[in-house]
Formats: sequence, structure tokens, C-alpha cells
Amino acid sequence: MKKILTFAALFAGLSFAASAQTQDSVKKDRSEVRQEMKHRKHVRGGDRMGKMTNKTPEEIAKMKTDRLDKELKFTDKQKQDVYSYNLDQAKKWKEKQETRKADREARKNEMKAERDEFMKLLTPEQQEILKNKMAENRKGRMDRGDRTQHRQMKRRDMDRKPVEKPAQETTNVESSNG
Repeated sequence: MKKILTFAALFAGLSFAASAQTQDSVKKDRSEVRQEMKHRKHVRGGDRMGKMTNKTPEEIAKMKTDRLDKELKFTDKQKQDVYSYNLDQAKKWKEKQETRKADREARKNEMKAERDEFMKLLTPEQQEILKNKMAENRKGRMDRGDRTQHRQMKRRDMDRKPVEKPAQETTNVESSNG
């Protein structure tokens, strides 16, 4: 009986140590992900679409075709066909991009008009109070931004790499059997 309890205690200690190491490695992984995301944002200059937004459809199609050609070794005919396909896709993408940009601008102008109309309903004192409150909210959002982003990364990390705890389950089984 004494040996079983000693063994169970030893096993529990080892599994706790393993769990602590796993959590440390997850923390390191998260910090690496954060660093990589900061680097990407810095490299891209905050541009969501990356390098493609500044290129013409022809440049995009050539770039994609050349990249694929290096890996797949196209024939001349295939290269022409793939280029025309990529050009068609790039033109469609550019059209959608322009449409989205116009929609965003229209919505932005619409919201500004609505806000101006609402402000006309308020007295100057009320307008000042509202402006101060909005400024505080903006500042609060910026302060919370890092924490919110960290929480989202934490959730994503947990989804990708679940922490395994089979050692604890085994300990529970052994102690209930013993």
C-alpha cells in the first residue's frame, strides 16, 4: 500500500512538472506568434492586402504565373493559358477591391452625415459632453486593443494546440483503483 501511494505521489509530481513545461512552451509559442504578427504588420505597413494592392492586374498575373512556373515547369502553351487565367482573376479581384473601397467611402460619408444631423439636435453643452465621452471611449479602445488582440491570439493558440493532460487522468485512475 505504501509503495502504491509513493508511486502515485511520484507520478503526480512528474505529471505536474510535465504540465508546467507544456504551459511554458505554449507561452513561448504565443510570444513567438505575437512577434511574428508585429513583424508582418511592420513589413506590410499595416496594409491588409499586402503587396498586391499597388500592382496592376498584369503584374499580379505575371508574378503568380512565374511563381507557379518555377514549381510546376509549365510548357509555353500552359504558361500562356495560366497567365490569361491569372490575368482574368486579377482583373476580377481589382474590380471587387474598387467596389469595396467605394462602398466603404459611401458608408463613411453616410455615417458622418448621420452624426452631423444628430449633433444638430443637441445643445452646444450636450455636444461638448458627447465629444468628450467619445474621445474617452476612443482612448479606452486603444488601451484595450493590445489585451483584446492578446486574448484572441490566446484563443487561437488553444484551438490549434490543445494542452494534453493524459498523465493526470492516469493518476486519477490509479488512485481510485488503489
